[in-house]
Amino acid sequence: MNPFKPGQTFSPDVAAAVTRSVDLPNLRRVVAEHVAAAIRDPRVKRSQRILLGGSGDSWFAGMGVAPAFRRWMGLVVESKTAMELARYESPLLGPSDLVISVSNSGSSSRARETVLLAKDRGALTLGVTGSLTGALAKQADLIVHRPVAEEIGLPAHYARCFLNFAEYLAVLYALYSFGLALGVQRGRINLEFQANQLARIEAAIGAQAAIAARVEPAMAALAAELGDQDTIWAIGAGPSRGTAQYCAAKFHEQMPINGIGGDLEEWAHLEYFLTLKWGARSVVMVIAPPGNSLDRAQEIVHGVSGAGGRAIVVDAGGAAAFPGAHLRVDLGTDIDEWLSPLVYHLPAQLLVLHMAARAGIPFLPLRRHDGTWLIAKGIVLETAATLS
Repeated sequence: MNPFKPGQTFSPDVAAAVTRSVDLPNLRRVVAEHVAAAIRDPRVKRSQRILLGGSGDSWFAGMGVAPAFRRWMGLVVESKTAMELARYESPLLGPSDLVISVSNSGSSSRARETVLLAKDRGALTLGVTGSLTGALAKQADLIVHRPVAEEIGLPAHYARCFLNFAEYLAVLYALYSFGLALGVQRGRINLEFQANQLARIEAAIGAQAAIAARVEPAMAALAAELGDQDTIWAIGAGPSRGTAQYCAAKFHEQMPINGIGGDLEEWAHLEYFLTLKWGARSVVMVIAPPGNSLDRAQEIVHGVSGAGGRAIVVDAGGAAAFPGAHLRVDLGTDIDEWLSPLVYHLPAQLLVLHMAARAGIPFLPLRRHDGTWLIAKGIVLETAATLS
């Protein structure tokens, strides 16, 4: 039976659901144990380049943390899709590379293939996953497990949304934790900095419920206003590039409508032209934490408004001005740009929940018609010898 009827609002206590979704003490304990074990491997310290690979949310998380990794470790760090890393980068890998493959389920074909091909080339592999029994955990040289409770006491028709949310936060936490630990090991950062950053990361996770409660009314009103909107962009730069992709993905996973993630600057060069024709139909969520690209975000918002589009700004409030913004979502957090992926996805999460409920979508996200065949049962190469 469909629990949602067209036009209704989303009913659960979002703050309570968010709180239930993330068991921070357990996450902290398990991740710390696995990170400590991984860092003890002498091959980790010898690594000269780090490649992060994943698909969907796992790729977006890698994109989000890569800028911080570079600063904390002093290494070349690249984030790639699992397909690009496995089929196109693996022939170029060698013993000085550390390949981090991220998969929530641990069963994604490309995530497993990434590990197998990297090992075939002599690279060290680290799997970040929610499953200790999945293929990824068995195949990677090292493993960081990020636990998330499968049962959080919510009705099935929207519980999976909050599980996805918790998985994304847990992956970010695991990656940040590993990055900080490696930065300390390499002498790039000190223990005080590591402890401070971990405290800020955990505070950001702990603040999710309060932030969700504060911004949800605005998201509910926006969902009602957007009506039958069929396309929403989300754009950002630096760490927010991954956040933008993640936000966009929620729209086509849960509605589905066209959720299009993009680079802050490239939007001005490309999709802006659609706004000139579409006018108010162009809805652009601009991820704008304080940092290196804030001034450009302000200019982009001005451009969207000038072309008749609607810019939804997600920012930290303060003195930054966004004249012409259709809606400004003040998260009320002072988290710095490098850790902003932990928080800046929340408005999109809440917006799509309300949009889906109003549209009468019965399950969030949509169920796959093939189970997981398309992402978990495809061909998996075990050697890079056949790749050019």
